[in-house]
Amino acid sequence: MRLQKLTLLLFSLLLYAVVPGIAQGNMLQRIEKEFQKVVAASRPAIVKVVATHQLELPQFPPELQKTVLTRQNVGSGIVIDAAGHIVTTTFDGAVQQVEVVFHDGKRANAELLGEDVMTDIAVLRVKTAGGREGAQIRHGNSADIDSGSWVVTVGSSYGASPVISFGIVGGWDILPNHHCAEVIKINAPVTPGNSGGAVVNTAGEVVGMILAVLTDAVPGVPAVVEGDNITEFRIQPASQSWVTFAVPIETVLSVAQEIIAHGKVARGWLGVQIEMGKSGIFITRVTENSPAHKSGLLPKDIILEFNEHPVENYPQLLRCVMSAAPHTRVNLKIYRNGRAMTRAVTLGEK
Repeated sequence: MRLQKLTLLLFSLLLYAVVPGIAQGNMLQRIEKEFQKVVAASRPAIVKVVATHQLELPQFPPELQKTVLTRQNVGSGIVIDAAGHIVTTTFDGAVQQVEVVFHDGKRANAELLGEDVMTDIAVLRVKTAGGREGAQIRHGNSADIDSGSWVVTVGSSYGASPVISFGIVGGWDILPNHHCAEVIKINAPVTPGNSGGAVVNTAGEVVGMILAVLTDAVPGVPAVVEGDNITEFRIQPASQSWVTFAVPIETVLSVAQEIIAHGKVARGWLGVQIEMGKSGIFITRVTENSPAHKSGLLPKDIILEFNEHPVENYPQLLRCVMSAAPHTRVNLKIYRNGRAMTRAVTLGEK
């Protein structure tokens, strides 16, 4: 009981220190206003992204041969600069048209500059965004985010108003299909349709982009028929599990810059097949004329370090290799025939 009283006392003192004049006002109202400021600071940079896909037609009767079957996926995006570049998540299949809806309701067609499937990041360009007041983001440092940090997620998938939720960061993790970078794990009720939206810290700075939601699927909504055009509005299932993953803003901006400059992200390539053994990463095959082959790596070699950084499993090695630029010279410490040695490898391009 004494410990509980002490805890309450310390918590009360903390609130008095953080919220000046708490005795004269309602604490919840003050927190609410601060919350609204955080949302308002990031809202102009969050857009709705509507992607139209043309679907393959089944064998229709002759009278329906002119029917066009399309599907629209609705997600979110973040304006990253005054030139009209927008980041979002990669699209499911070939895209026929992409339209962006800004926070003030104005619409513009967007050009898909490129996608990076390793990080699930796509970059769009909208010509009309250049002169928009306060459109681009104010980004923070995701390194300051850790377990227990408070964040706000802001999406713009459905309806005219944003989709907002409050969450607490659980920590950092690596997703099975996203080995190139760690992601931020957040306990927040975010629906999958808001992928591409922003994760905002308590200073109103964007620190990440919503990537995926861990959820149980719920059946969607059937197609809507309009004349000769059949449009399937794919409504994302509601989230039944409040676990959200976000790409750190530094990774987002780095990938975006590569796509803007080159249309893609060039990644390193080693050229080996591996298995995990008791001793570590075991090479089972070396591709002929690959960087690994040219450097003298052999089957049965065990990879211990990449540029003096220990690698203990496949995701770590893949992240090291694919995060390096092609033609980069790296040092691999390996174990062969009872002794350790180092091999210099000039990476190829994936």
